[in-house]
Amino acid sequence: MRIHTRIVAAMAATALATTALAASTFVAGAAQATPSAKNPTLVVNALPAQVRLIPGESILLSLSTNLTTGYTWSTKVTGDKKSVKVFQGVYQAPASANGMVGVPGTTAWSIKALKPGTSVVNIIETAPGGAVGSTSKLKIIVMKG
Repeated sequence: MRIHTRIVAAMAATALATTALAASTFVAGAAQATPSAKNPTLVVNALPAQVRLIPGESILLSLSTNLTTGYTWSTKVTGDKKSVKVFQGVYQAPASANGMVGVPGTTAWSIKALKPGTSVVNIIETAPGGAVGSTSKLKIIVMKG
């Protein structure tokens, strides 16, 4: 299971055009983004990447996940660990697998900027049996509001 290297054009345009990203709504510690025209949510789905936020803003990190293979994702924050909060990843099964076995879904993590600093969210791939595989990074720079 490899992390995709393509970047969604809308994400890149949003990230370059403005550093102000809208907040997501969090329900009982789980990640649930509620994008709207007034509060859009930046979705990062390709790593490595870098985003800039101000305290209170959030992003959604969404990666392809195939639970049937036994591979899993985990996160580890390095750098200024108190500048962001990474909420537990939530798996979403594929909308339509048409009866096919092994069709991947997605895992999404909401990440909220808390205070100025630079953090790195490391996304770690673990193989069946616990062997650690590849690690990719999302650098988050939280600027003063």
